[in-house]
Amino acid sequence: MRIEVEISEDVTEPEITIKCREKTVVVDRLVAALQMIDRQIMVSCEGSITPLGLGEILYIESVDGKSFVYTKEKIYESSCKLYELEERLEAYMFVRISKSAIVNLEHIKSMKTWLDRRLFITMENGEQLIASRQYAGGIKKLLGVQGKGT
Repeated sequence: MRIEVEISEDVTEPEITIKCREKTVVVDRLVAALQMIDRQIMVSCEGSITPLGLGEILYIESVDGKSFVYTKEKIYESSCKLYELEERLEAYMFVRISKSAIVNLEHIKSMKTWLDRRLFITMENGEQLIASRQYAGGIKKLLGVQGKGT
């Protein structure tokens, strides 16, 4: 991959053009990563409401009707329902893995096929999640992963 930066006084805001032979999973992930920069959601922790960058989020889980947002360091709460967060974040490489969880694909460390076509997912922080078989195929497709044992 060749990267080029061009400085011009005529430009009012940064512009990025990706040239490729075909649109691939790598290109999709690159676009999602670029779009994630400077994007935030509002979360609360210890009584304070604060903006949280999307790139910091490992996964989001719904427990007893509440949405919890997990980062490497902390757990936050969101006032949004899980389906609302899923709709807002799907363009940024977040994907539902079960009825109660959404994961940031950029923070998956490893993944392997588990019992009954489910996926065993290990996140960058060592946290382990299970993707239900209903969502496993879609996750593999998004990541460009094929075959057994993945």
